[in-house]
Amino acid sequence: MNKTERVVVLGGTGFVGAVLAERWPADATPPIYLVHRSRPGWIDRQAIKSVPVDLEDPSSVAGALGTGATIVNLLRPDGSGWYPKVIEMLAPLFARSGARRCVHASSIDVYQDTASPVVSEATEPSPRGAYEKDHLAAEAMLTCKFDKAVILRLGAVFGVGGLNVTALAREMASAPNLTLWVRRALYGERRMHLVSVETVCDALISAALSETLPYRLVLVTDDGAKENNFAFVQDALATAFGRSVPHAVPNIPRSVLRLLLRLRGLPIAGIDRRFSNERGRIFGVDPSAFPQRLHRYAQVLSQEIRA
Repeated sequence: MNKTERVVVLGGTGFVGAVLAERWPADATPPIYLVHRSRPGWIDRQAIKSVPVDLEDPSSVAGALGTGATIVNLLRPDGSGWYPKVIEMLAPLFARSGARRCVHASSIDVYQDTASPVVSEATEPSPRGAYEKDHLAAEAMLTCKFDKAVILRLGAVFGVGGLNVTALAREMASAPNLTLWVRRALYGERRMHLVSVETVCDALISAALSETLPYRLVLVTDDGAKENNFAFVQDALATAFGRSVPHAVPNIPRSVLRLLLRLRGLPIAGIDRRFSNERGRIFGVDPSAFPQRLHRYAQVLSQEIRA
């Protein structure tokens, strides 16, 4: 792609959009953010060009898109049903605008009830609830009505401003040692399927700016890192909060964990599931940075919670 071409970001006013702007290549034309709700302060602090839009007014969105842009869609569903309706309106607008490409952020949650222990892009999705079904519906509309869509299914994104890992950090800040030990015994080896916001943004940039793309569907996780499990996350938080969690706590048998999850009505296949990084590496996904980034984020959470 010619790096002077126009890139439009829709729905990127949260922490992912902020890091995307920070990591955008200096030699590429900065993206334009379409703001459909409140305008975050970081847009002004980073001197990002933005245009207000009304998602209920197709002409408002069409005017902001212009013609021939690459579109990065970071809008996220909440399970209420509004998301597929918005995408149903946007998909033909994207196509009519002559957009060069649409990079669409989806989620690995669409595999929630999948029984396969190893998930790749060839694995059939198996959504569980409305949130995952909304994601799949949006994907289908974009790939059906827009022949240049690239779907990125993201893992659980962590980073400053996000919500993933924060509950574990609050627990580490105040929970008694017994609680931490029980958690370790239950979940020690459980896969977390986390992905750093930096990894996500690098994949988004690659998908938006690459001249050619060999795939239209890519999994974006840091699952290639062996440290992407509960025990490592707990250890990173313990270090940040100056606490000690015994490494010798024995793991409770998997059968017990599966039983507990069933009693709570939660899926059990995900506790050992792994996601392929094969295609992700082509899009800049590099799990080797996961441990360092998680430790750095744990220190940030420690400072925030203590403050």
